[in-house]
Amino acid sequence: MSAIPPFVLIVEDSTDIALLIQAILNNLGVESHHASDGIKALDFLAIRQPDVMLLDIGMPMMSGWEVLNEIKNRWPESSFPVIVLTAFEDPANKLIGKFQNRVFRYLTKPFSPDILMETVRAALDRG
Repeated sequence: MSAIPPFVLIVEDSTDIALLIQAILNNLGVESHHASDGIKALDFLAIRQPDVMLLDIGMPMMSGWEVLNEIKNRWPESSFPVIVLTAFEDPANKLIGKFQNRVFRYLTKPFSPDILMETVRAALDRG
């Protein structure tokens, strides 16, 4: 009997980036689901909680920070780590993340597949 593979929720408004991430995760033996915006991510979280979430910060309609606040309000007992994906390297964004206790690590776009794999593995090991 095989073990259940880890599950990652990818919240990313760029379909191309999400497909690349899914291909990398498949190579790790990780299942994933892509939500193209924060609202779809929250709808999905009502059904299934991931082992790790990859969360873009700069999305239309609802920023990644707003998604994290909603998760904290709706599911305060959830504890999955979040890897923040951002094109912004400014210290202000990282400071905001310090107030979010579930932010595991930041990945600045563009990132290498190796860095993504290493970061996801570390987040899964944490859980």
